Amino acid sequence: MNKWGLRFIKLLGYLVVAGAIAFGVDLYRNNDVPTTVPSELTLTSLAGEPLSLAKMSEATPVVLYFWATWCPVCPTVSPTVDWLSDDYTVISVALRSGHDKKVSAYLESNQLDFTTINDDRGQISRRFNMGVTPTILIINNHKVTSATSGFTSPPGILARLWFSKLQN
Repeated sequence: MNKWGLRFIKLLGYLVVAGAIAFGVDLYRNNDVPTTVPSELTLTSLAGEPLSLAKMSEATPVVLYFWATWCPVCPTVSPTVDWLSDDYTVISVALRSGHDKKVSAYLESNQLDFTTINDDRGQISRRFNMGVTPTILIINNHKVTSATSGFTSPPGILARLWFSKLQN
């Protein structure tokens, strides 16, 4: 095998190891995420709209996105989640980011249009055992089918949505 072939195999090996480590860290961080969404859980969006995640997830998978205005990684992930909201049901939870007006101003200044719930005291996040932002949960038929924290790519989220649909 030539020199370039060996370099390619070595690079591929590094990518596999890095992917395995990232997968393991993701599993560890999201180990305490509940596996189901209580049917009685109804949340209220910034627009005053009542939202039932369990009921919404009966028709199509729901992307539940936990983020914060103070999160250094969220400005990288939020535009992807906003893009997804054009074709998928996305509910975002602003974790301890201040009062409603502050969160609304942040969304407007960053041109983010996804439906948002303000979790100013962290109660919703505690219910889902969330401590890390950004975190994305995929909910399908009352079940959390996927959970990931940190940077996530558009193909990564789309793959999780696709796998979620296969599980039903």
